[in-house]
Amino acid sequence: MQKTLFVCTIIFIVLTAGNCKKPATPSEETGDYQPLTVGSEWNYTVTGSNAGSYKVTILNRDTTINGKVYSVASNSAGVNEYYAKFNGEYLRYNKFAELNNQTIELLYLKDKLAKGATWTEVKTVNISLGGSSVPVTATLVFTISEKGIDYVVNGTTFKNVIKVTVAPSFSIFGSTQNPDSYDLQYYYAFNVGLIYSKTSIVMALAGINQNAETRIGAYTIK
Repeated sequence: MQKTLFVCTIIFIVLTAGNCKKPATPSEETGDYQPLTVGSEWNYTVTGSNAGSYKVTILNRDTTINGKVYSVASNSAGVNEYYAKFNGEYLRYNKFAELNNQTIELLYLKDKLAKGATWTEVKTVNISLGGSSVPVTATLVFTISEKGIDYVVNGTTFKNVIKVTVAPSFSIFGSTQNPDSYDLQYYYAFNVGLIYSKTSIVMALAGINQNAETRIGAYTIK
């Protein structure tokens, strides 16, 4: 059961960026933190747990989900992904085989918020346990930890970067279960998208010790 709870955190692993409109000063840049132009692509390398590489490419089609228009993106490591952005808020919608093929809509970035601001996402999914379907609730508290910073990945300095950190907790049968430790952080560069993420979480009772880093490599914004 505990191991299944951990799967909720994979929502973060390949989180990518989003968009808004009018740029302000360089230290308070808002605009496009997830380009969605057709043909744009990003190559990522993952080290640590689940090591490997994958490429995300924006396809020439969209779809409507929950009344919102999502751009469709292919992921070389799995099924298609879906991205949307509205007035500085960025959403991702995806189906996770590990969660009984249920879909999750996640608001993962708000580029108009000031440093220190937070928002909370609560997601409930059903998992199979002993032949029964059991609801598990994940509460994810997002914080704008840094804004308008420079950040270096693989020798490249990215400007106007927003750092987002996430504090997770899980609830089953009304009982909250917190990880023993976690370090979930995501960096989004203006006009690029996700450039780096660290997803570390330990739950000793469940025998879980995951620590992965995702870094951007070559990318093309059309």
